[in-house]
Amino acid sequence: MLIKKWYVWLVFVFLPLLAWCLISEGTQTSPQPEDCALSPYVDYDPAPVFTRWQWIPAKAWDPARISGDNSILVWSDGKKRVAANEATLLIDGNWQTLAPVLSSLLEKENFKLQSTSMPIVNLENDWGQVLLSHRPEIANRLAQQFIIPGLQQAARNGDITTEEVVRKTELAISQHQLWGAWREKKRELEVELQKDTPLIIARKTYKTGNIKRTTYMKIMDARSVFGKPKIALTLTTCDIVPTPEYSIKKAAENGKSRLADFKLFGSSIQKLNRYFTHQLVPDESIKPILDLLKENNLTSELTSTAMAWIKSTPLPEKTPEHEPQETMPLGSVSVETVSLNEILPDTDDSRELKIYKELPNGNALFATTRYDRKQQSNVAELYITEPGNPRQVTQLWQGENLFRLVLVHQGTKAWFEAASRQWFEVDILNRRITAMTTPQAETDTYSASSSWFSDIHDEPIAFHSDYSDEGKGCLVFQRMDPRLLTTENVILRTCRNQYASGNSIRPVLISTPGYFWLEDSNGLVKLNARTGRAESSYSVPFRASRNIRTHTIDLANDNTTQHTPPPLGSSEAHWIALHYQIPFPPLNSLNEYAIGTHFIDTLSGKWRFSAELKNADSIDATARSAHGRFYAQAGCQKPAGTGTKIDIWEVASAKKIASLQRPKYCGLAGMAFSWQGNILILAYSNKWVRVRLPDGMHDVARKSAIPVQAQE
Repeated sequence: MLIKKWYVWLVFVFLPLLAWCLISEGTQTSPQPEDCALSPYVDYDPAPVFTRWQWIPAKAWDPARISGDNSILVWSDGKKRVAANEATLLIDGNWQTLAPVLSSLLEKENFKLQSTSMPIVNLENDWGQVLLSHRPEIANRLAQQFIIPGLQQAARNGDITTEEVVRKTELAISQHQLWGAWREKKRELEVELQKDTPLIIARKTYKTGNIKRTTYMKIMDARSVFGKPKIALTLTTCDIVPTPEYSIKKAAENGKSRLADFKLFGSSIQKLNRYFTHQLVPDESIKPILDLLKENNLTSELTSTAMAWIKSTPLPEKTPEHEPQETMPLGSVSVETVSLNEILPDTDDSRELKIYKELPNGNALFATTRYDRKQQSNVAELYITEPGNPRQVTQLWQGENLFRLVLVHQGTKAWFEAASRQWFEVDILNRRITAMTTPQAETDTYSASSSWFSDIHDEPIAFHSDYSDEGKGCLVFQRMDPRLLTTENVILRTCRNQYASGNSIRPVLISTPGYFWLEDSNGLVKLNARTGRAESSYSVPFRASRNIRTHTIDLANDNTTQHTPPPLGSSEAHWIALHYQIPFPPLNSLNEYAIGTHFIDTLSGKWRFSAELKNADSIDATARSAHGRFYAQAGCQKPAGTGTKIDIWEVASAKKIASLQRPKYCGLAGMAFSWQGNILILAYSNKWVRVRLPDGMHDVARKSAIPVQAQE
């Protein structure tokens, strides 16, 4: 007889599932030592290189997790201690003499031994870096064979400069970044790196109380690494311990709860494990070896990782030409607030100021969004203020969305993008809006997210990576005039991005006739605007984190500071401002950063000075006055969300001329200097604030020099 009730079928399906869940939780088998993962070093990410150590009784350290009468190895950084999960011992000794002695000792300690070998080229990356730091002749040969030819070809193609070839090569060698540079070309490596180095793998599994303990050792002839007789021994111990509170009854109940809580992505209730595992270094695993070395007067070093033996080559330290002057000059700033409620009486909680642009005649364009209750939809609006009277406004346009607003032709016109990728042009003087394009069905995804800057005609351009067969992943610079056909708007191509870290290339907002400036992980580069060739480049102070393991800059991670506005520059005052975010104090593990701006001279490449935005955890907006006399930077205060911190600097003198704190309001819709150069405007979501500089301080714009603003 067929069973027709659907819920009866569900019983047949779920009963076995329930039974399997309960049985699996109640009858877990013991994990294998191979399943034992490294215990994390809490408060360290990544863990530093520990070289200070001591033995601590296991019961005194963590009686809940570690039992037994033995002691365990504990690292110290001078302030706090952490239990070791593995250790590396470097012994001064000859392999042929000492390896048999170590093997005999380990056999007496009931270790199972396996003698083997491994090509030097297969060394882990940390040992590879140790080798390169102690064998610079090998590092130089790797550079000559695997990276210099490619860099020289890139210089001939104009993607990088000859100075960058030298600089990148020196950095790669001095910072030991060439291990693995051969990629798939192992057969082309020199014979020495393809030789085998002997190894001994040792393993012992035993029980101590209710703990199943397995100790692993790898003993390696390290002569090829150091260029002299050395033996490296790495060891760890895996403990598999029964969970004290575990019982079959509790596991079955927990399995039932997990099954009842089961959703599409699993259960939020954790599985009750019968065993837990952790790694440590008990004294019984290594003390016999240490005693043997002491008896034979052999010196050794015990550390947490092979990284301890990397011979650090300090990078050349750059120093600024001037120290910043934090003392404020005589004279005070005055502040005027213009609220949306004042100028737009129908403003409710839904209206937000989204974009603000200062105009040449002392007026401004600004865009808002609000929720229209009658239409039951969001509405975007574009307004213009009257010259000299920011509280008198006229609405120029209303529509569904306004995505981007950019000034062109020295502020006499503006372009903006509305819904359906339709572009409009605003004639500022006549207050007339004309459609540049018709609504489009497809969206240009990259143009909305890429940074725009200006060409010699003060019209916007941008670049993106072209991953077509023809483009080969290189950068394409193109005009953003939506009226141009795709085939007409390409200005130049460059493959420079293939020689920089990640997506680190950013345009510098600076007008230099005939050239474009870019910032990337290598520093600053000036491209010929016609050919795209890199004509000059500067190394700059580091802008991102140091490598906490090696206390040096990691070449691969020297990057532009992320989540900051594009860098600004002034061709008249000859400077470019690059943002930095560096751990403060250096090498801390608390995610505390010093944030600010380096000022680089565009004529000499020298580091003029740095302006720190103190007590801030971000840089959200920057602005430059017309001729580059003043620079302003603003960001959220610490703790995040408590307000906005704004500093105004006179660049030539490296003087801070004003510092403001606006409580409660964090996050700017825009920041700009007036075209008269004596007022800084801070645009928030519901108002803007006009900060008038002290008397006598101004920087008046003219046709060839206009103020510029940038937003994150």
